[in-house]
Amino acid sequence: MNQGYSPQEGPFSETTMNTVANASVEVRANFIRKTYVLFLAGILTAVIAGAICLRTPQVYLAVTNLLTSSPLLFVGIFLGSSFLAQAVSRVEGLNYIALFGFTGLLGLLIAPIVDTYAPKVIGEAGFLTIVIFGALTAYAFVSGKNFSFIGGFIFVGMVAVVLAGLANMFWFKSSGFSYWIAWGSLLMSSGYVLYQTSNMIHEYDERGYCSAALGLFISFFNIFMSLLRILGGNRN
Repeated sequence: MNQGYSPQEGPFSETTMNTVANASVEVRANFIRKTYVLFLAGILTAVIAGAICLRTPQVYLAVTNLLTSSPLLFVGIFLGSSFLAQAVSRVEGLNYIALFGFTGLLGLLIAPIVDTYAPKVIGEAGFLTIVIFGALTAYAFVSGKNFSFIGGFIFVGMVAVVLAGLANMFWFKSSGFSYWIAWGSLLMSSGYVLYQTSNMIHEYDERGYCSAALGLFISFFNIFMSLLRILGGNRN
């Protein structure tokens, strides 16, 4: 058998060796605290980067041109930078640079998209994102259940959502289809919050805090963007 891979490993799994679940209460508390501090710092970084984009005409125009002329490049940047950040998430020092580089870049890129929505819709989406994310997180912690069994389903669902989005972008170009894709993305991202939070409790080792924070950030971002699309209505 290949010594670098085990059947239990996959795109949504962490090694169970030396997990924080088997560590002392102090170690577990420190891991969770560090993860959520990095998660919140990532959100703040994205907000600051987005504000810079909106207040800098040259940057705003460049990002807008990228989104309108090369949407596939935007998808590639998002996926590539997230994979890169995840790949170095256990390299001390570099993991912080990659995490905040990714969150800042994402905030910069989505600012023009968010700017197309009414302030009321943005506020409602932000509020509901916090409520949904908080409720799912609380349920995972309070119940103590291990949701690792839904990892495969979420992975397949996310791939389906991405492929459906690309198909709609290049072929169907249907605002109605885009609206329902947003519901699918919301469902998968909500499930991933449960999965990721459960992994923090049961699966991650002590060095996985940046990886965990990155996963939580992506879920939070996807929930927010999905709610924006849903609350914005079935529009072009």
